[in-house]
Amino acid sequence: MSIIIKGLSVSTGICIGKAILISKDDINYAPSFIKKSQVKIETKRFLKSLASIKEEYKKSKEKIKDNLPMAKLMDTQLFFIEDQDFQAHIIEMIENNLYTANWAIAIEYKSIKKSFDDIKDKYIKERLIDIKQMVISLLDLLHSDKKEDIYSKISLENKVVVTDEITPKDVIDIYQKQGSGVITSHGSKSSHTAILSKSLSLPMIVKAESSKEIIHNNDDIIMDLDNEIIIVNPDQFELEYFEGIQSHRYSLQKNLRKVLKKKSLTDDGIKINIMSNLELSDEVKFLNSDCDGIGLYRTEYLYMNRSDLPSEKEQMSVYTKVFKAMKNKPVTLRTLDIGSDKEVSENIKVGDIAKNPALGLRGIRYSLAEKNIFQTQIKAMLRAGYNNSLRILIPMITSLNEIIKTKELINNAKLELKKERKKFTNKYELGIMIEVPACALQADELAKHVDFMSIGTNDLIQYTLAIDRIDDEVSSLYDPTNPAVLSLIKKVIESCNKSSIDVTVCGEMAGEKSYTKLLLGLGLESFSMHPQAIPEVKDIILNSNINKIKKKVNAILKSNDRLLREKLISNL
Repeated sequence: MSIIIKGLSVSTGICIGKAILISKDDINYAPSFIKKSQVKIETKRFLKSLASIKEEYKKSKEKIKDNLPMAKLMDTQLFFIEDQDFQAHIIEMIENNLYTANWAIAIEYKSIKKSFDDIKDKYIKERLIDIKQMVISLLDLLHSDKKEDIYSKISLENKVVVTDEITPKDVIDIYQKQGSGVITSHGSKSSHTAILSKSLSLPMIVKAESSKEIIHNNDDIIMDLDNEIIIVNPDQFELEYFEGIQSHRYSLQKNLRKVLKKKSLTDDGIKINIMSNLELSDEVKFLNSDCDGIGLYRTEYLYMNRSDLPSEKEQMSVYTKVFKAMKNKPVTLRTLDIGSDKEVSENIKVGDIAKNPALGLRGIRYSLAEKNIFQTQIKAMLRAGYNNSLRILIPMITSLNEIIKTKELINNAKLELKKERKKFTNKYELGIMIEVPACALQADELAKHVDFMSIGTNDLIQYTLAIDRIDDEVSSLYDPTNPAVLSLIKKVIESCNKSSIDVTVCGEMAGEKSYTKLLLGLGLESFSMHPQAIPEVKDIILNSNINKIKKKVNAILKSNDRLLREKLISNL
């Protein structure tokens, strides 16, 4: 009989493979001592293990050197290993207290852990997970007293790695050795490991409690990442069912690739722009050449999971990589949008921890408060945009005054670049995100001052319905079809059409195939979504008759019955 284990999915999809258990010793706090005559040997053993783990991490970083954000993530891990205070404390305990290196490290970690107890900031709190992973790796190396990598002598092809803890370096090793997926009993969806796993498209489920106790080597494993479950030793029916889903997805993807080659024209001949959203510059290599550009590049991921700020040069290098890959197609770079569900390191924050981050110092509010950070980013964008099609997108706009102040800062950035004699573009488009109802209601006036608008449906729905979309207790009330939401989207589209400027939907709704015809019926002619969603959405667009759909949309806008609206939408 099969067993089901719940966890937290880092990505989506289905993964099927054989389990392979990797044991890493947890932190053992049992006292252990050495003799005075062993101090030099024990200190040397500690330093040797430290040097070995540094070398392993540097090799792993080399494997992903082209992915700058991920390489920076590895730098953050190395920063902890190379911390002089950490090394000094361990050596001091070995020399003065005659502790074994293992126990000294455990004691030091316990001290670090205690210092995290009073920290309320979620981002900082979760960095303890990354520290613990490093400590366990170091202890594992000390315990084995070997230099070789834990994964160096085992085959991982078609295997699902099951373990307690996993480091970013482990993720790279598993990916390089063609492992199918990863299950951990601990961890976090926002840890360095999880972010790297998502970037590499390696299926991962974290916090699958008791997975190490329940799963055995060579057990058949199904990871249903969409539903955040692991099926251990599925029966024949379950295995065939999920293999069928997996096969259907592969087949669908294969057939839909043909759709990508076709022009984006509806059945009644209307051109629709279909663009991609990006989170990491490295994702650009997965884009199909037939997409119409980048409708949203979320630059805040350059600022996350690091202890410093990205320089102008670093940012320019990352943006240039995207422009180069898109070959003169428009690239929309959104300026730094932190706060709400996007956490950054403490040194980038301003003021006290926000009681309600979604309503706090985020988006353009942060940029106007931290002008130097904003201008550095703008300078990098303008330089990367030289001889390219640059669109700058400003998030969290609520008033015309914010647009005016933003333009002043952009002009200041241009003056600095002129003084520094650096090449930059003067030909760019400036747009604003429509995320707040106040902005949507002023769309007629704001459209006169910008070149385009992008509707961020995720936040627009959240702010319109007063619902925290990541709060499980009210998540059922999150309704993209609410008449108030749809009316605001329609109003923004009409305002942009009146001013003859582009308008795009770049939120989750754009990539949800169930809403494609609805958005077309509201007058939308530009979509931006995750690259994986493009084939199915484009297929629907090619088979849609907008004139016929528009005649049915008014009934949806007038309906106050959610179930009826959903039925009407499915019949468009």
